[in-house]
Amino acid sequence: MASCATQTFSGITQARFNALIQKASSFGITVSGDSGQASKDGVTIRWAFDPTAQTLELQCLSAPFFIGCGTVNSQIHNLVDATEGVVAAAAGTGTK
Repeated sequence: MASCATQTFSGITQARFNALIQKASSFGITVSGDSGQASKDGVTIRWAFDPTAQTLELQCLSAPFFIGCGTVNSQIHNLVDATEGVVAAAAGTGTK
């Protein structure tokens, strides 16, 4: 599979990025630093977090042939969206 399109998420605070790092760690994926790439089970993901702009770019660089970009991008969106509720709940302001 060729690399998938880069997805850019806004409103990613340091707390949300930290929550994503913890989630990745629970899957056995080590995320170190604000940018880099990591691989697990044939899937390679690239990230670039800008804490000042509060943006996060995520891109699947490679995956097994039977996993399409639609599937990977959907999972990425689900993971990022899930951190919104977790972080808001921790702050005591969330309703999600």
